[in-house]
Amino acid sequence: MPNETNPNEKTLLDWAVRLCPDSPRKRVKEWIVAGRFCLDGQVSTKAGLRMENPGERLTLGTPETSAPAWGHRKRIHPKLVLVYLDADLAIVDKEAGLLSVPTENQAKISAIEVLANYLNDRRGEARRRAYFGTADPVKPLPVHRLDQYTSGLLCIAFNDEARQKLIAQLRSHDFLREYIAYADGDAPADKGVWRDHLQLDGDGFQQQLRPTPGPRTTEAVTHYSVEEIYARHHVTKLRIRLETGLKHQIRIQAAAHGLPLIGDRIYHPDTQKAVAKQGAKLPYGFKRQALHAASIGIHHPKSGEKLKFQSKIPGDMQALEDRLRL
Repeated sequence: MPNETNPNEKTLLDWAVRLCPDSPRKRVKEWIVAGRFCLDGQVSTKAGLRMENPGERLTLGTPETSAPAWGHRKRIHPKLVLVYLDADLAIVDKEAGLLSVPTENQAKISAIEVLANYLNDRRGEARRRAYFGTADPVKPLPVHRLDQYTSGLLCIAFNDEARQKLIAQLRSHDFLREYIAYADGDAPADKGVWRDHLQLDGDGFQQQLRPTPGPRTTEAVTHYSVEEIYARHHVTKLRIRLETGLKHQIRIQAAAHGLPLIGDRIYHPDTQKAVAKQGAKLPYGFKRQALHAASIGIHHPKSGEKLKFQSKIPGDMQALEDRLRL
């Protein structure tokens, strides 16, 4: 029996083009693949699906319940990996040497700018429509920062409401930030809490410890636990959880409590001496502070869903650990 074709049937692409008469067919197909069309309230990405006129059953735009979220790692710059993306926030994993946000005194590109350039690329219109509901450029907004030479996870917002809710989580200590660090010295206990009064210097660059609270001091609270001990070298691997989040907080507190971070050029006296002495080798040959932002945990600013992200220690820190185990 010969195949009969229903003359009233067309492809999803054909019907979608009718919905968007001012858009090129190729672009509409990209939108379908990107998940911008819904059939009967569900995202449909099959451009060749045949059907009779769906009428109002076919709509442009994803419903709130099926808003897309990017959940895989994609390197978008030699020093930046995109870990998670949705209409409200992104999680990125940065390597040491990349700034978190632009600064007045640095001409180097930052993680915020790398993400903006990637999302706002002229070829990314379908991606912006899929995630943000518009082809207009998006503006990433900082939620917190990492030092330039600290590696690891960073949270970035895409609208003021999401940013304020995430910052509120930081202030209420509901925003999980865990780090892995390698420190010179022997920890006095398997776990503990550092509480100190910190004050930025006049240039706002370095932290200073103050014995008592004052009008310009802020209390810093950091929780630590010992992950591993390298007894031969008197080095301790620490897992650190921030309760407060001040500039250089982990670095200065670790040093103040007898556990300066390997490679820290500001708060580790041995590294300072090596840097000052021409031709001297840095301890263990490590060129930056041995600090990595390994975990972030948040409540999604819109849905309230609990999200947690992990990052493995980078190659230079793995090489340091291998050396310490010898």
